Amino acid sequence: MPFVSRFIAFLSKLAVICNLCFIASLYFMFVPNNHLPAALMSFVAVMGLAMAPVVSLLFGGCFIYIGIKKQNNPLPQWQTISNLLMLIMQIIYIIV
Repeated sequence: MPFVSRFIAFLSKLAVICNLCFIASLYFMFVPNNHLPAALMSFVAVMGLAMAPVVSLLFGGCFIYIGIKKQNNPLPQWQTISNLLMLIMQIIYIIV
């Protein structure tokens, strides 16, 4: 498997994890009375609010690169769609 395909497969899995932390961090921010340990809250906040947009942008860039090179998408369809939808959601969250 070429390097780009392996890299985008790794990046997609990392983006799924970061996007789940992004959803969890939004939940913890807007729903009151969450009693979780501070270390867990910090981990989720860093993974969700700091890493998720960066990883999603990298994934989007790699996905555009694969599209320009007309290579086959090595990822399952659900992973691609969910990561791109989360990228759009994160861009909207950052702008608003």
